[in-house]
Amino acid sequence: MSDDVLVRKEGTIAWIILNRPDKRNAQGVNFTPNLMAALDQVENDPDVTVAILTGKGPVFGGGGDMKEIMSVEPQDPEWEFELVRGYNKLISRIYHFDRPIIAAMNGPAVGGGACLALACDFVIAADTAAFHFAFGRIGLAGADMGAPFLLQRHIGAALASYHIMVGTTIDADEGKSLGLFTHVVPGEDLEAKALEVAGKIASQSRRATTITKLALRRSPEAGLDAALEYEAYLQSFAFQSEGHKQRLGAFLNRSKG
Repeated sequence: MSDDVLVRKEGTIAWIILNRPDKRNAQGVNFTPNLMAALDQVENDPDVTVAILTGKGPVFGGGGDMKEIMSVEPQDPEWEFELVRGYNKLISRIYHFDRPIIAAMNGPAVGGGACLALACDFVIAADTAAFHFAFGRIGLAGADMGAPFLLQRHIGAALASYHIMVGTTIDADEGKSLGLFTHVVPGEDLEAKALEVAGKIASQSRRATTITKLALRRSPEAGLDAALEYEAYLQSFAFQSEGHKQRLGAFLNRSKG
């Protein structure tokens, strides 16, 4: 795996770190295979119960590396199509990741960098964090890396349309008020806060948290009745898991005391 994306484990918590601080963690030609390899490594580790995605340096994600993937000269359209498709596959991979995955936004996230964070289950932000929806400034559509879908899911259609069409910046305070950030903390406290929240998830049954995530991801598209049926199958499976039996026994024993 490339040094452009690092994986670090702390017990059952895995950090996935975008490691191009000199390039503002921008997305170049090798970004998709490098991040995909890191996601595979974490997902295939049976000891990992939760992951945290963050960036090295002052910027979380700088969007597309314009010097690597863009040119004022004509380019091979097939190459450009496959490049963009690769970025889009990353969004789907993160969105449907088998473990809960938290974005720890250490700073600004531009364009596709914002979408990486929005594809995670939720975002904890440093006070320097901000979303920059800057696609239109370089003549590109805001229909990029799932931005229309992801932002609408978080803040609704009208606000998503406004921010993407106008090309706004959402700073940490506004992001917190909109519900885009669950917590906003000083930059020096971001790692500790992310670990604290991740630890609360990691203390639960891995199987149960995976099932919970499946339901959270599928329910909005399924509708209420289909979601309830789906949950019945998922929960009945959880009832049979060893993790449930052990935790139930421990809970009941504590209740007797």
